[in-house]
Amino acid sequence: MDSGVARNHLQEKNLALDVALRLRPKLQAKGFNIVMTRSTDVFIPLNTRAAISNAHSSVFFVSIHFNDSPARYIHGATVYYHSAMSAPIAQTIANSLGQITFNRGIMTANFRVLRKNRYPAVLVECGFISNKAEAARCGTPEFREQLATKIAQAIVQARYSVPAEPQAPLGGY
Repeated sequence: MDSGVARNHLQEKNLALDVALRLRPKLQAKGFNIVMTRSTDVFIPLNTRAAISNAHSSVFFVSIHFNDSPARYIHGATVYYHSAMSAPIAQTIANSLGQITFNRGIMTANFRVLRKNRYPAVLVECGFISNKAEAARCGTPEFREQLATKIAQAIVQARYSVPAEPQAPLGGY
């Protein structure tokens, strides 16, 4: 059972599920059919997550996470992708999150849930709960609501608009 990072009195699994549950109605309101790999506190194996995504057509796979680092000063959101078809949505999400937190940009990664997806797939690290200030922010329902809103706005933009251009990371968060 993988519960994810546990730092500064926060558990990643709880934060990630909360953001995902906040994201669902926002996307449903925009006409998206949402299939969640989990909607309760239960572990879903990585291969199963990708298989759930691959069982549907015309999907965006978005995996929500919170990060950890031994370097406690590191902060901000990072969006990972594996295939070139996923880069535009990764950039759009990173740009959107950069409006509310430090944008660490997009990076390629060989994560199983990304590698095994046949459709655009991204893994969003919403912040570092190993950073005390960022953990305090991530621990608030208001910030998790903002995260869900910005991710939803980016998904809608990616579905219906021109792909985003890279933006320079923002400072001050």
